[in-house]
Amino acid sequence: MKLNDQTIDPIKLEEGDWVENIPEMGDLRLKVRGIRNKSWQSMQRTLTDAVPKKRRVGNVLAQGEQDRITSSLLLNTCLLDWSGLEDDDGKPIPYSKEMAGKLLTEPQYRNFRDAVIWAATVVAEQGEATIEDAAKN
Repeated sequence: MKLNDQTIDPIKLEEGDWVENIPEMGDLRLKVRGIRNKSWQSMQRTLTDAVPKKRRVGNVLAQGEQDRITSSLLLNTCLLDWSGLEDDDGKPIPYSKEMAGKLLTEPQYRNFRDAVIWAATVVAEQGEATIEDAAKN
């Protein structure tokens, strides 16, 4: 194993990067910060600590709480912009935090939420040269 094969791009992790060729998402491109960026980690601690004990099984959060927290983290610390997202008439849907919140929280848009998770994971785990390679695969 070469050490350089295990490096990440810390600037893209924190500031974001465009990811394209997202599986099953056509021409959608997402600009995302990497999952587990500094803001993510701080907000995750705050949101997790705020969950009442009755919504935990042992020390594990109930699935609904985990989903709510993940959606909030994606909205507030990862997703920065998109392109290639269209309405049913083929008109571009511009990025807005309000629309992003809807797409990340409403169950019928679960595939979009999964695409954001995928893109943010790619940015978090891969170096500059391999972001394009991951998108191609």
